[in-house]
Amino acid sequence: MTRMLAPCLTEDTPANSAKSVRSPQKNDVLLSATSLFVSRETHEPRDITVFRELALNLLPQTSDDARRKIACHLIRHPDSPVEVLKALGADEDALTAYPVLRNSPGLGEEILTLQAERGTDSLRKAIADRSDLTDPVILALGRHGDSDVISQLLARPDITLSEELVSRLCERAGILSRFGDELIARKALKSEHLLTHFPRLGADLRKEAIASAELSSLVQMARSGVQKPPRPVFKQDLLQRIETTALSDGKTAFIEAMTYALGLPQDLIQRAVEIDTGETLIVCLKALGFTEAVTGRIIIRLLGARLPLPAIRDLLDIFVNISHGAALLLVNRWIGGPDGLERKAEEIRHQPVFQESTKQRSGADTSWQEIEEIEKILHFGS
Repeated sequence: MTRMLAPCLTEDTPANSAKSVRSPQKNDVLLSATSLFVSRETHEPRDITVFRELALNLLPQTSDDARRKIACHLIRHPDSPVEVLKALGADEDALTAYPVLRNSPGLGEEILTLQAERGTDSLRKAIADRSDLTDPVILALGRHGDSDVISQLLARPDITLSEELVSRLCERAGILSRFGDELIARKALKSEHLLTHFPRLGADLRKEAIASAELSSLVQMARSGVQKPPRPVFKQDLLQRIETTALSDGKTAFIEAMTYALGLPQDLIQRAVEIDTGETLIVCLKALGFTEAVTGRIIIRLLGARLPLPAIRDLLDIFVNISHGAALLLVNRWIGGPDGLERKAEEIRHQPVFQESTKQRSGADTSWQEIEEIEKILHFGS
């Protein structure tokens, strides 16, 4: 079978595509009819009509092997009925659909969108190379395609990246950190995207996001007529409890406490503590109103085991340089509203925060001794 398919398939053909459940004993008379049809260079309209009706009736009863060969035969012939090509292009079997999606024009938006949504990434690559892509097809490719498919789309200057497409790409894990620079080069990534999707950005784009947040914070102050920058809105006893939780109770308790205090999704806080390079946690701590010294102790305790000292110092530099207003603006974007953190602070004022930690500090606690030693190395002020 591979020998017969090779002339019409390319290197990125989905060779390991799953086999269909169709029985190989089904009627394959259509393959013989197709071989006869393509053996002639030209056909009368009546002959084309007869073949079209025959093919549309027999395709559902034709085996996978035969349909794949039929697709390879028909894509080479100029008289192949477009309705038959559309049926083959919409086929659930990837090896049948691939040569048609790769080579046949005029399949229509509906079929291309269908295969972009449900097909394999090899099919999506074939679609991404077509010249007749419409916005719905491009959006489907952006939503479901792997990084290679996204790379194909971004490499095409003739494709306009719609606002909806960029937003969808920003929501996909890993896509924004990999293609953020390309989206900026295409002038598709805006300030709103940087602010809202900060936790998904790479290190360089996070710097731009912070700069954008600073500017947006100043603009907000100017529009509202406020002369002084915003001040922390959380009470000191809440901050003290969060600090104690971080230093004494471990990551799990700290994640729960921060999730409650900020009103952010727990998985976001968990990534910030366990996976992220630290900038997201720094912004959260700044928005809550922690001091530099307390922030240093928290990040050493939570991130020190996986981040080197230079990275810790860089995080503290970010903490010192970012304004409370910019940090507040970023966290509010993640919450989904212009004053989400302020509303959360007001809610907490009328509710018990969380149970006091039962774990007491101990002079024999080596973790506290380690933190004090590392503070001396980093020259933290108290």
